[in-house]
Amino acid sequence: MKDGLMVSSAFIALGSNLNLEGFSSLELLKEAISEFGKSNFQLQAISRFFKNPAFPIGSGPDFVNAVIKVRTHEKAQKVMNQLHAIEKKFGRSRGKRWGERTLDLDLIAYDQSIKPNKSVYLYWYNLKQENQIFEAPSDLILPHPRMHERAFVLIPLLDIAPSWIHPVLMKNTSQLCDNLNCEDISDLRCI
Repeated sequence: MKDGLMVSSAFIALGSNLNLEGFSSLELLKEAISEFGKSNFQLQAISRFFKNPAFPIGSGPDFVNAVIKVRTHEKAQKVMNQLHAIEKKFGRSRGKRWGERTLDLDLIAYDQSIKPNKSVYLYWYNLKQENQIFEAPSDLILPHPRMHERAFVLIPLLDIAPSWIHPVLMKNTSQLCDNLNCEDISDLRCI
């Protein structure tokens, strides 16, 4: 608790696969990280940067991805709102799901929170892949319901939080990485 306010840890996945005004995707992620220092976030850790094919395969240029840990006194929804404001500042437009983007910031975990509740989380967690492109939650879902499937999220998270425990699956980051597809892991290239 700081000055009577609860302080929480949040993990944020960063991605980019479009240049903006002469900035490469890697430079955009580094610039976005510097934005956190100008806000209500206290930067705690930054993973290595990785390059990987866009998801789904063939949907655009390769992405650059990373994960950061921040501490904040803000509630999860306000954190998400601030992430959207940073994305907008970096030219993000929200047109096509899983499309190309200058900057993508996802709140993947907020302390051990399950939001809005476990049954809603499980609906999105169990949503079949063919429905994921057409259905998107209107509310914040935590932890991110696809994070456990994505090497481009888990491998950077492993860099900075190997012992973080998924509050629904009850596995730490290292154990979640053990369940990843070997091909997905081999697609990641540290840059």
